[in-house]
Amino acid sequence: VLNLLEYYEAHPEKQAVLIFLDAQKAFNNLSWQFLIQQVEIMGFGTKFKEMIGTIYSYQKAKIMKGVRQGCPILPLLFILTMEVLLNQIRQRKEIIGLKSKKGEYKVQAFADDLVFFVEEPMESGTYLIKELEEY
Repeated sequence: VLNLLEYYEAHPEKQAVLIFLDAQKAFNNLSWQFLIQQVEIMGFGTKFKEMIGTIYSYQKAKIMKGVRQGCPILPLLFILTMEVLLNQIRQRKEIIGLKSKKGEYKVQAFADDLVFFVEEPMESGTYLIKELEEY
């Protein structure tokens, strides 16, 4: 991040913003249908899919959305679904990330905390918002 800030300080003609986003109640809104779909698309296999189904379907109340409190696999499942959004943003050419000597940066994530690096925010920002709303 420091390298990015130094680069844009040296190029004041370029507009750049960092957008910090906390995905509010992200763990509670995890869609199980979406999760299972991503497990299949990413090729985790039948055993992993069955394991997840077993954890969340054999109980008094069937969980359709969200996760059990204190579930140790929760962060990994959330990251799995979040990767879909992150890849969409990274691959979208209309979203221009911040550039440094090492490449272009569009997004960094840690659990449900996201930082978006956007150059030309008036143009790129519109596409970023569309991706977030779609997700």
